[in-house]
Amino acid sequence: MKFCFTLLALVTALTSFSSNSETTQTIRGFVYDKTTNAPIPGVKVLIVGSNPKQGAITDAIGAFEITGVSVGRHDISFSYIGYSTFIQKEVRFDGGEETTLEVFLVENTKELGEVIVTSDERKVRNEAALVSARSLAVDELSRVPVALDDPARVARRFPGVSPSPYITTNEIAIRGNAARGVLWRLDGIDIYNPNHFGQVGGSGGSLTLFSQRLLSGTDFYSGAFPADYGNALGGVFDVRFRNGNTHKRQHSFQLNLLGVDFATEGPLSKSGRASYIANYRLSATTLVEQFLSLGFLPIYQDLSFKFHFKTKKGATFNVFGIGGTSSTSQSPVLDTAAWSDLNSSATNYGYYSRAITGTVGASYVKPINERTYMKATLVGTGIQSTLDGWYLQKDLITADTAFFRLERDARVSVQTYINHKFSNRHTHRSGIIVHGMGTNVQAINKDPDFIGDVDYPLTDTTVFSHGQTAMVQAYSRSQFYLTENWQLNAGVHAIYLAYTGEVSVEPRAGARYQINDKNSISLGYGLHSQMDPLFTFTAQTRDTITGATLYQNRDLGLNKAHHATLAYYSQWSDKWRFGAEVYYQYLFNMTVGVDLPISRIGGYNRSFESTDLNNGGTGQNYGLELALERSFKEGLYVITNVSLFNSTYTANDNVERPSQYNAQIIFNGIIGKEWRVAKKSDKPKFLSVNLSGTFSGPQYFTALDLEESVEAGFFVANFENPNTEKQDALLLIDASIAYRSNKDKFNSELTLQISNLFNRRPVAGVIFDREREEQSFVYGSGIIPILGWRVSF
Repeated sequence: MKFCFTLLALVTALTSFSSNSETTQTIRGFVYDKTTNAPIPGVKVLIVGSNPKQGAITDAIGAFEITGVSVGRHDISFSYIGYSTFIQKEVRFDGGEETTLEVFLVENTKELGEVIVTSDERKVRNEAALVSARSLAVDELSRVPVALDDPARVARRFPGVSPSPYITTNEIAIRGNAARGVLWRLDGIDIYNPNHFGQVGGSGGSLTLFSQRLLSGTDFYSGAFPADYGNALGGVFDVRFRNGNTHKRQHSFQLNLLGVDFATEGPLSKSGRASYIANYRLSATTLVEQFLSLGFLPIYQDLSFKFHFKTKKGATFNVFGIGGTSSTSQSPVLDTAAWSDLNSSATNYGYYSRAITGTVGASYVKPINERTYMKATLVGTGIQSTLDGWYLQKDLITADTAFFRLERDARVSVQTYINHKFSNRHTHRSGIIVHGMGTNVQAINKDPDFIGDVDYPLTDTTVFSHGQTAMVQAYSRSQFYLTENWQLNAGVHAIYLAYTGEVSVEPRAGARYQINDKNSISLGYGLHSQMDPLFTFTAQTRDTITGATLYQNRDLGLNKAHHATLAYYSQWSDKWRFGAEVYYQYLFNMTVGVDLPISRIGGYNRSFESTDLNNGGTGQNYGLELALERSFKEGLYVITNVSLFNSTYTANDNVERPSQYNAQIIFNGIIGKEWRVAKKSDKPKFLSVNLSGTFSGPQYFTALDLEESVEAGFFVANFENPNTEKQDALLLIDASIAYRSNKDKFNSELTLQISNLFNRRPVAGVIFDREREEQSFVYGSGIIPILGWRVSF
């Protein structure tokens, strides 16, 4: 509490300075054609409702600048002959921090009459996505309670997304699919899991490696993806970093109970054609651990950046990257009496876990002519994680059942595509992606005296996986505006996996009929596939009789699914939007156990790299999603949705079982309000309150095999009969309150966020209590308050 009062006093002191002049700000940015990426000169940019009028005209490279805009929120219109007028709603202006925008105009397909398009923070950048797609605006990341600048944490409130009862993780499952079925992209190219405490082959962790301060937007896809996206079954996060300010250096510093966060951006040249932006974060636990050596705190740090260069001929060159480290550890409790105390959480188990993740890349975009441009991207991405674990005996000296696990995955990817606009009714894109990938996974049970020595013989290894391969993806799609009311998107995505020689050709299609200005019906279909992690293919075991090395899973095929979605969208007003989607997904060729009824979506986890697997599994996901949203306007926004669904799988025994994520019903509701306080002040201040709630039906997990666990000395699940147990239903309430003030040279914001406001901790699973030789329940995380302060200047 002393820290809270100290922080409040500091904020009060910093915001007490005032002057008689009104706080104003500058907005600058660029305007492009959405389909050709070419700059549009001569666009009229206007602050809506300004008196006297404030505006600008874009120059030869599509740039504009407007100065003297009062701090607060304003609508901005962009108009040009032959293009639909675009109105960007509720753009935020803060003291000491310039506002920058990149705007993409759409050529008008109507023969007569002006078309006005208002900004919709839900609409994705890719126009080929007509169903199951939603954009996450940067402002939305800061509004949703306990989002922590993390797109995955915001997506947990979207239809069809199953949240985890472990609220400290951002891992999500979409429409019943496995969490590892989610694909992450950065600057339009596939990357590895960009999360702290993430795992090889996974898609989630505790927190993304990048901050909201770098984002220009994130597009989220939950099914029937356009042809651009491949090697994914569940969903896609397409993340975009923004360019730094090309004319002014500006910075922000944030301090909260999670740690410190520093961001900076500015020009790299006087010409205004080059900029940088970077963000560094360090967990508060890192600082605590340096002084107290508590040994159980999660520790992390990360760095993300982007350098942007624009040539005189309109080409752009970007260098970008993200990277981070994370670790956590636990020491055995030395009071042996506490090990058998049922009221104690003390344990004789100790471990040390560490992960390193990084991505660095470069992209080049070159206009070929007024209607054509190409893009090429090169990226390297990788992840390494290690885990040392042991059980301490009662003599407090020796250990047994010691183990060590090492995981490494690395990939180099090259992508290029060409985009051509035949007319305002037909645009085409074709591209190719080449991945070179390698893996090295070892899991060893060993005499504890050798812990830390990674040079183990294969005979001591329970899992050993090592190998390399390549994957080639190619895609081609066209977008047609057949009439003023009909839009058709058609394409194909193909995958070639060199390790097995398999080729998968996947048609994709979408159609939209615009009933009138407010209502539309859309249909989307796609065949999708995804490879298992490479370490599953290359896993080796040793024949206990002959000593021969066995590769049990090197002939696995791609997991596949048909996605079909029918959607109805209605724009009730400029504030309210309703959407309904009905979907069906048929999963086939799914990886399952040869002798165990396990599957990617039912009881199949990372301990099966060296188990006999084949592609004899199937599954079904189907459901109805209803969503009603109020866009942020006049300080108020609302998000509500409900998902009713069923998710099942069948393994080689032909028995249909519920998938792990078959919650059957999920309800989300978010409401937030922002007030301008001290309305007559020239230094405006804002107070915002946000509340979110999630209810999810119980998900499934596999029971403990107590007899086998006692004999083995560690947790052994009953995989002969998976997914027979249910977690508790999840009811999660989050809240946040923020106070933002503006001065001429800076702005500051004080926030209090509370996760799991009512401290509900549902049963999430079971573990094996080795000392008491019984099962123990695992509960979800309790209430977590996060107080923070940010200043930008």
